[in-house]
Amino acid sequence: MARTVNLKRDRFLFYLGLVLVLVGGPGLALGTFAHDSLRVPVGGVAYDAFGWVNQSVLGVGAVVLIVGIVFLILGLRGGVLSATELADVKAGRSRT
Repeated sequence: MARTVNLKRDRFLFYLGLVLVLVGGPGLALGTFAHDSLRVPVGGVAYDAFGWVNQSVLGVGAVVLIVGIVFLILGLRGGVLSATELADVKAGRSRT
């Protein structure tokens, strides 16, 4: 029973990490330049400089990307079995 919970947790971490990487990666590029190129007046009108709005979006995007990569790495453990779990699978006693 414990292995099923671990697989669900690992699968959840993997998909959450995948979503965060897909949001954070393009968010770095798109978010920092959207304020300038689209002239969106959110948080200021300094469109000619790489101002605090651009730096904030860049920082948030980098954090989201890094957290997503960490979740992906943690979620990859889902296919790894310990020696006792492998012995249970070979003996036919596994519930997963």
